[in-house]
Amino acid sequence: MQLGLSLGLVGVVAGSLAALASPAAAGTVVGRLELPPAPERGPVIAKGFVDRIENPLAEIKKPTLAPYLIVVLEGDARPAAPAQVNWDLVGESFARPVIGVPVGAEVVIKNQTKIPRTIGAAEDPRLITGPLNPTGAKSFRATEPAVYTVGDKDAPHLKGKIVVVATAHVASVDDAGRFEMTDVPDGSYKLRVYFYDPIAEAHGKRSDWLAFTTDVNVASKGKSNRTDVNVKLPALTAAPAAPGKK
Repeated sequence: MQLGLSLGLVGVVAGSLAALASPAAAGTVVGRLELPPAPERGPVIAKGFVDRIENPLAEIKKPTLAPYLIVVLEGDARPAAPAQVNWDLVGESFARPVIGVPVGAEVVIKNQTKIPRTIGAAEDPRLITGPLNPTGAKSFRATEPAVYTVGDKDAPHLKGKIVVVATAHVASVDDAGRFEMTDVPDGSYKLRVYFYDPIAEAHGKRSDWLAFTTDVNVASKGKSNRTDVNVKLPALTAAPAAPGKK
């Protein structure tokens, strides 16, 4: 009798420990941003040999905003950040012009070209130091929320943004405006969108978070753990004229 009681108590304790150890319910957030048209090109900063004209034979394809956007979910629940986030340098640009990085992750910048570079962060010259050789890599640990402009002083066209955020839920956007985040614990979140605007920055303005948020509630529903989110982004204005220009 006593043995049976002891075994019963062991079973209860084991069950309680298993319940405590089991992860919180989590789901997948699948979303789509309704992208506005890209802003018109800003006025000419430095005039070249000939005036800029439109193609008389075919309409120039409008640029898409998608590669310049990242989406984050901010909330109380904050799971562990990924151990590493890779960002490749390909050709004369980064694979993506802007990436989102959770606090605590290691950022690894890999040079996939045959050209040596000397890259650095404008906001913190000590963050990345030394040459970045072909097939080589540079890394740093993202310890706090911040935005870094990474580039090569010898190649003004080579620039990108690293946005460090205080959440593990961050995603890039495809050309159709779609994004997906997995393993999002049940709870209430705020969806925010960061827009890297190199044209505006060339005219002295700063890239920033878009001035809106959207509430997202994640709740597991049996076999369906998917939460759908659709967001219409506000219109984006063109870059202002440079000082002294009309």
